[in-house]
Amino acid sequence: MKSASEKLRELRADLVQRFPERQHVIDGSLCAVRASEHVIFIGPPGTAKSSLCRAIAKAVSATYFERLLTKFSTPDELFGPISLKALEEDRFSRITFGKMPEAELVFLDEAFKASSAILNTMLTLINERIFHNDSFPMTCPLITLFAASNEIPEGRECEAIWDRFLLRFDVQYLVQLSALREILLAPDPVAMPYLTIEELRIAQ
Repeated sequence: MKSASEKLRELRADLVQRFPERQHVIDGSLCAVRASEHVIFIGPPGTAKSSLCRAIAKAVSATYFERLLTKFSTPDELFGPISLKALEEDRFSRITFGKMPEAELVFLDEAFKASSAILNTMLTLINERIFHNDSFPMTCPLITLFAASNEIPEGRECEAIWDRFLLRFDVQYLVQLSALREILLAPDPVAMPYLTIEELRIAQ
């Protein structure tokens, strides 16, 4: 039976083949997952930032949450809707099932376009893995948050969440024409998990 480290090496080889000119990004991303750190990809549209994040998430049988953020995004989209039953009992509690507080791997596209209210709520969840639901601290299983943006955030309101991303990558367009040809001619990838969440914990 293959060890968790051997499976990670196989996953790396597969990703390097599927995403040419992205070796350093792949290595850093897999290190982040293994170390429970967070990753931000900065680059223009069409540079496979989203595809790479999804490929890594699919390779690990972990609970996954993904969302494209805009200035109109609401807290309900990320943290869950308000419980009507709780409101009847004069409590402000969210139903977090299937949302970011219960996910092990998260991908947020255009992460810095969210409102300051959402960004501030994410700070404790990202760093301490805690979400305050109706004033009760909820321990979150978050392993790694992947974020993507077309530009480096500006303004003091984004400084705190920017600081949460230990690994930051500049992802640009492919340089070699042969690399683009490889992508266009490559067969559709077979989505199958390489690692169970238990094996990932062992690797960590």
